[in-house]
Amino acid sequence: METQDSFHLYSFFASSCCQRIIIAAHLKSIPLTFSFIDLGADQHLDDDYRKGLNPSRSVPTLVVTHKDGNRTVIRQSVSILEYFEERFREPFPLLPPPSNPEERALVRDFMNIIVTDVAPPTNSRITERVKAIRKESDDQREFAKTCFTDGFNAYEALLSETRGETASDRFTVGESVTMADVCLVPTVDQAFMYKLDISFVPRVKRLYDNLKAMPAFQAADWRKQPDTPEKYRTE
Repeated sequence: METQDSFHLYSFFASSCCQRIIIAAHLKSIPLTFSFIDLGADQHLDDDYRKGLNPSRSVPTLVVTHKDGNRTVIRQSVSILEYFEERFREPFPLLPPPSNPEERALVRDFMNIIVTDVAPPTNSRITERVKAIRKESDDQREFAKTCFTDGFNAYEALLSETRGETASDRFTVGESVTMADVCLVPTVDQAFMYKLDISFVPRVKRLYDNLKAMPAFQAADWRKQPDTPEKYRTE
């Protein structure tokens, strides 16, 4: 990748949305610099961040500084993934070529099971509100587990429908990493935080195990980020 632009990511170690961006950047050899927003300390609520960068008060936020000094700010993870794909398709495309619109649509079907059906209700902003209704942590855990279970069951069913029973389970679509894989793995890691056993979706589990061994997915692991607290850190 050749560019004089710089790419600065506002991130939080435990955010699955941020992990998507780190995975894609590694695959596409896009160099990132970081500022870390501690969601646990409510830094995303600070006026400077909300008014200056992200009115949704969320992460990730990507700031692209161009060689002429102008900036582009992108505030949603899928928008960042699409920006990377449109600017830097090579050397590692994350969508099939435009000449194959059916397969591109399939990748997006899988991706949206995660980013539309699973990620929003399992986001801490929602699960904390569920917990607050009766002041019960069990409500939060069971609600999140139900959302993960429904989404992973849908992903498993679509894998069986589109890949067949004898196909490789190395990737979601085709034989290389796509945006669907980039979105899936961080969400499975998030489900593990809730101690969800995913053996009920064996194809998803095999897919996760294969992808998680790849360097780009290891680099984005929430336990290995610069802002990961020591008590969670692994090498």
